[in-house]
Amino acid sequence: MRVLRLGLVAYPGLGGSGIVATELAHRLAQMGHRVYLFATERPFRLPKNSPVVYIPVDLPFYPVFPGPLYTLSLAGVLEREARRLGLELVHTHYAIPHAAAAYLGLGEELPLVHTLHGTDVSVLGMDPAFHGPTRKALQRAKATTAVSRALAQEAQKAFGVSPAVIHNAVDPDRFYPRPERKKLYAEEGEWLLVHASNFRPIKRVPDIVRVFAKVRRKVQARLLLLGKGPEEGEAKRVAEELGVERWVSFHPPTPHPEEVLGAADLFLLASEEESFGQAALEALASGVPVVATAVGGVPELVRPEVGRLVELGDLEGFAQAVLDLLAHPKLPSMRKAAREYAIAHFHPERITQAYLGVYQKALES
Repeated sequence: MRVLRLGLVAYPGLGGSGIVATELAHRLAQMGHRVYLFATERPFRLPKNSPVVYIPVDLPFYPVFPGPLYTLSLAGVLEREARRLGLELVHTHYAIPHAAAAYLGLGEELPLVHTLHGTDVSVLGMDPAFHGPTRKALQRAKATTAVSRALAQEAQKAFGVSPAVIHNAVDPDRFYPRPERKKLYAEEGEWLLVHASNFRPIKRVPDIVRVFAKVRRKVQARLLLLGKGPEEGEAKRVAEELGVERWVSFHPPTPHPEEVLGAADLFLLASEEESFGQAALEALASGVPVVATAVGGVPELVRPEVGRLVELGDLEGFAQAVLDLLAHPKLPSMRKAAREYAIAHFHPERITQAYLGVYQKALES
């Protein structure tokens, strides 16, 4: 394929949509494409030496308005920069408000591609304040994609579109087992359990702590919670209430989560909504089996040979699944299987080519 001039739009923070967009932009730029990434600040996971060009979206505030008008600001930046940079296609990640902003700023001047990531369909997408404009923008796009089959089915019902399914990617050269680092986070003889997220209520981080308290009654273990967000305080309160705060540590967000994930024995995910589970995929590539709630697209990722699925809200069952895996005689082989599975099905080259195929069809149409 010839060199393309692409604009990608993303949230810059800890969420999976921003990580997927940022890493896709970086891979495309490394292939030689001219890639411009639009965000309110430099994305958290964008390497310092990346060939991606970051284009800031400023949020001017005027007292007449109740708050910064992100949608209009993004629309204006896209309209102005698309002409200046000679963009051929714009690809937004997370539909709200990116799909509507792109259509407002660019109309049908350029092919627009939108990737749906989860709550932009299942939660915010169903809000009457956002649903109509988002549906119209998605239906007018050249293409939409979704990160799981489950999410694609939801989008079909919610917005009347038929997204192509492109799962998330993980770089096995970055995420791999690091057992030598376990001593940095756990004492000799302790199991190390890890969770990583943006600590939104939907991630149910306090439930992770409750599960850990049950596990800790049976085995020597330590829980590491990687991230930051609104549920951090409640998670700390629950740890103190259950008397396990000594063995629960909170680590701030890091652009190098691989250094933590690679040291873990198990990864825990208790979400009530999860379109895919990027952190769980990164754990699998790190050779870490996953115990997760069977919601959304998680069953497309966590197979029996690499982890366990439990029903949402079944904390006893969750704890038992953790204990069963820790005691499983084939746990070492499961670690190996987890990494091999992640490489075989979610390798960056495979996923990037899938997106390039979508771009090609959008440009040809």
